[in-house]
Amino acid sequence: MFFRLPWFGKSRPMQPQYHDTQVLELDFLVDEFHEAMADIKDPVRQRMHAALMSCQTPKDLWFLRSKLFNLISKHHCESVATVRVGRLDQKLRFFVSNHPDYSPDELPTGPMALLH
Repeated sequence: MFFRLPWFGKSRPMQPQYHDTQVLELDFLVDEFHEAMADIKDPVRQRMHAALMSCQTPKDLWFLRSKLFNLISKHHCESVATVRVGRLDQKLRFFVSNHPDYSPDELPTGPMALLH
């Protein structure tokens, strides 16, 4: 026989959880961009670095993905670029989904596919 205990079913009020961790800082994502192109020596990399320093939102970073993909595929191959940008996409999506100041709606909808 099942019965209800008075303390079950009472939920605690939802309090926003603000995490001051590296994962939830925009600088973490910028560092991921730098890590993805760390082994490339090209003048385009310097321009990418300057563009990354001026990014204010995850949406700004989103639009640099295609340039990063092109840079990596130029110096390595397309499969390496797909792996690196795919890893970056996962971290970008995690960041936007879990950060209290950003909404997942800020990024373009649909699959995280590259636009060439």
